[in-house]
Amino acid sequence: MRSLIALSALLLLSVAPVRPSMPVASVAFPFGHTTSAPYVVAGGSGGFDVSWFDRRTKSFNFAHYDGAKWSKAAVVAHGRVLDNRADYPSIAVSGRAVTAQWREGVGEEGAQILLARSSDGGATWSKPVTPHPVMEREFGFVSILPLANGTARIAWLDGRASAHEGEGDTQLRAATMTAAGSLTDEVLVDSRVCDCCQTSMAMTSRGPLLAYRDRSEKEIRDIVVAPPQASAHSTPVHADGWLIKGCPVNGPRIDARGSNVAVAWFSAANGKQVVNVAFSRDGGVTFGAPIRAGAEHDAGRVDLVLLGDGTSAMVTWVERGGVLSKVMARRVSASGELSMPETLGKGMTVGFPRIAISNENILAAWSGDDGIQLATMDTRIR
Repeated sequence: MRSLIALSALLLLSVAPVRPSMPVASVAFPFGHTTSAPYVVAGGSGGFDVSWFDRRTKSFNFAHYDGAKWSKAAVVAHGRVLDNRADYPSIAVSGRAVTAQWREGVGEEGAQILLARSSDGGATWSKPVTPHPVMEREFGFVSILPLANGTARIAWLDGRASAHEGEGDTQLRAATMTAAGSLTDEVLVDSRVCDCCQTSMAMTSRGPLLAYRDRSEKEIRDIVVAPPQASAHSTPVHADGWLIKGCPVNGPRIDARGSNVAVAWFSAANGKQVVNVAFSRDGGVTFGAPIRAGAEHDAGRVDLVLLGDGTSAMVTWVERGGVLSKVMARRVSASGELSMPETLGKGMTVGFPRIAISNENILAAWSGDDGIQLATMDTRIR
């Protein structure tokens, strides 16, 4: 009897605490079957704003979803907008102010960033501006963070120091977009970063904080955080030690609520593909040990939003399985508690799924085989 009791206790200890998964509901996207590359943010007055690229019209658009109905689509730019599933157009919203970024081609191989601002919810736009020299180089992977004074901090990967033959380093730079739509305060944040991984930025109790994939002289490409300031000191989220000589096109995502910060990222260090999450309680000065959110066939392409008081997060990622890719979601707490993983959708191509949270409701968006797919999750249901 004692041996049976001991065995039962051992089995209980070996099972990690698991929360039940949350209900998922699909949402119809009424803007056509040629849409792709969605980006979703919390709306300035509740609900969500979703931006996307339309392959038929070659346009960059966005619309508001209040949880029941959609607004009319607003066109941000059209004609020369580049279609790239990894370096997608995006918006940032604060009240009626909308800041948008997209790319257009330069020469045969280059790409330039364009930024514009609307103060009336997208009805009219400022003249687009470019935050870098116009040259046949690669510029992109922009992050936008609205600030309380009506401006927005912008960060991007900058190829002005690189060459066509692959010589030279990709830089991380930042600037501020004013309420009038001009750019000021440009700085070089990091002089050598991974060439084509997405950047991400959030407002912490200590100020804006960037998450990006660094690149050491020995080609270690791990995730770090740094303020978008000149020659900023970067802090590793975790020393994965991923040695890779090419860019994995798999950037991190960061979110913050006060001093609580969470970062999600993909790594394949030592040949092991994992999606990790790490939490900070001091505004990103230090991070706890990584918590594995994914499963056996992680492909990365992560996103996350903090929930409630900031001690747990909803994480999404892509999982490969045969010919189809799955969009996965799971709640992860700073204590290591995990919900059951939930499949939001699947398809031949899903791109880089994106999520946002508004009034504790989450909207997920991804590129489907027949246009953009959407799903909601209610985080208040336990």
